[in-house]
Amino acid sequence: MKKFRFILLAALLVWGVAGYAQRTGVREEVRADWNKCSGLDCLYDCTPKAMTPAPKGYAATYISHYGRHGSRYAYTAKAYTVLLDLLRDGASQGNLTSYGFDMLKSLEAFWEANEHRVGDLTPIGWDQHQYIASTMVSSFPKAFGKGSTVDACSSPATRSIVSMSSFCSAISRKAPKTTVYAHQSTMDVQATRPNMGPNPFRYKGPSLAFPYGESEKDFFLRKMPGYKDVLARLFKNPDTALKGRDPFTVFFNFYMFIAGMNSIPEEERIDVKGLVSVEEYATLWEIDNYQRFIEYFKYRTSCCSIIDDIIAKADARLASGSHGADLRFGHDHVVMALLLITDIDDFAYAPPSPDDLVMWFHTFRSPMAANIQFVFFTSKKGEPLVKVLLNGEEAHLGKLPADNWPYYKWSDVKDYLNKRTAMFVNR
Repeated sequence: MKKFRFILLAALLVWGVAGYAQRTGVREEVRADWNKCSGLDCLYDCTPKAMTPAPKGYAATYISHYGRHGSRYAYTAKAYTVLLDLLRDGASQGNLTSYGFDMLKSLEAFWEANEHRVGDLTPIGWDQHQYIASTMVSSFPKAFGKGSTVDACSSPATRSIVSMSSFCSAISRKAPKTTVYAHQSTMDVQATRPNMGPNPFRYKGPSLAFPYGESEKDFFLRKMPGYKDVLARLFKNPDTALKGRDPFTVFFNFYMFIAGMNSIPEEERIDVKGLVSVEEYATLWEIDNYQRFIEYFKYRTSCCSIIDDIIAKADARLASGSHGADLRFGHDHVVMALLLITDIDDFAYAPPSPDDLVMWFHTFRSPMAANIQFVFFTSKKGEPLVKVLLNGEEAHLGKLPADNWPYYKWSDVKDYLNKRTAMFVNR
């Protein structure tokens, strides 16, 4: 009997580990895709997604949405100026290679044209939200019929407000019978960017230990000891190129510079593919991925207010029987925090080693215009059902069981979400 119990316990342990060990080949997947290498700066996938038909008698009548702003110029000038300053210093010292001179000329012209566009939405970002909104209306037409209403709010960032404008204009065009109202104020902060500094309503929570002891700088140096190989393409003497600058900080901004070119209009784009090899770019993604995990881990508590907002507004909609959507527009760090809170597709799992984090936590799951949608299906008799979409794809809500996945009972989802937020918030 004891032997049987031991075998059963071992089997359960193996099964439990296996439940978190199904993802392999992520590094190979990233190396094969320059866009995924770009992490948070990768472009939204606008290809059609497969949709499982709704259960008989059910129709989508309401959508609760959180979306990241679309493609933009880099959010910080340092993504351009760190490299620009290095190249200018190299030129003054006669330390640039021919490729370095070409990069300097290209970056000087780019910076002169775009210095005052830092953080601004690009036309690519506008088009992304046009596509997502149009797809929403086409996919769930009964939510946008006569008498339906859409309420949209945004973070204070201009790129988020303009993204909201694009999204709402597309809904108004595709669903002219829907009343659309968009707004932005301090009162919207808990639904859009609750982790921002000046938030008078910020949630407080328990102190939760970070799972890894390695700093982001140490991780960089361990993963990319040959970073001077990159510098050697720009500088004749890479050993003197940094002039006392911190290599981790320099390469953090290098990575943003390279990745951010995805979002720039093609006629303005700098060719950056000679700056790093595919292998180096994939390594820079893994380093940035780890750094973002460190950064976003602490946002789980404050961003639980968005989950509360989703629950409260959904209950109000279901009680009143009104159709339409509630839309929220913000940022990548909020999308990533929501993925950690909800554990969509096991996103919140932290393996024992930071080297294995790439199998679960992926910044490319929050591309430009990333979005999480809770789609509510109602019927005349049955209880409301919910389907979760991540960037338009049907997703699993952690380990929450579903009789008919991807459709969950709203009562089960609500209970699950409340239990998740209870882990991070002092109620």
